[in-house]
Amino acid sequence: MTTALTVFRTQVDENLGDKTSTTIYDSDARDTQIKAAVEDYSRDVPQTAAGDVTGAATRYYPLTGASASLTAWVDGVSQITEIEYPAVTVSNGGLPQYMGPDDWRDNYEAGGIAYLLLLNHTPAATEKMRITYTVPYVFSETPEVTTTPTAHFYAICALATAKCCRAIAANYANTGDSILNVDSTDHNAQYSAFLRLAENYETAYREALGLAGDDGKAEDAAGGFVDWDTAPGWPAGRRFVYHGNR
Repeated sequence: MTTALTVFRTQVDENLGDKTSTTIYDSDARDTQIKAAVEDYSRDVPQTAAGDVTGAATRYYPLTGASASLTAWVDGVSQITEIEYPAVTVSNGGLPQYMGPDDWRDNYEAGGIAYLLLLNHTPAATEKMRITYTVPYVFSETPEVTTTPTAHFYAICALATAKCCRAIAANYANTGDSILNVDSTDHNAQYSAFLRLAENYETAYREALGLAGDDGKAEDAAGGFVDWDTAPGWPAGRRFVYHGNR
């Protein structure tokens, strides 16, 4: 299911209420903030795609360039989450088997091309890999729609509203520097008010997606169940756990 940009606009304006009537509010910039919110959401909750890649008796499979193996791959954004090898034929009832995290890297580069590097396998031309990877949510050009989950619509709108509030606050700060003191005081108050509103909407976004701690701020999990030697990556930019210098 898709959601149109116009639907996002309506909800963001409803969140802002009478604040859209201020002369400092830029309705044209609102679309930019909505698209930026969708981009941030893609990093927090990426969607996945899957593609079958036929073996070529090599360790290297291009992810970018004219011969890219995965059609929806977005350089600098996408990451591989799992590789089924050899890929089973579902109708035959086969049981999928997966490469381990130490069997591949998706960030090998040579000659301006990004490659999937298989460290322990060289699939033959008679074999296929079924690769699952992350891809961002984007707005199509005409009409402008996106496939973000409807269950997270209000959360994304909250983040877009927060971005609008921060933009409005920045405009108040910029205009307040060059006006009379009496007006400058009002602009400073408006600046602070919109920053607080932005923080409230950012908290609402994080809470809706389960990304917030008890104080509403983003925080990393205290622990998680993962393979000890897995590489850090998606979802949510998982990092290695380590002890700092003492």
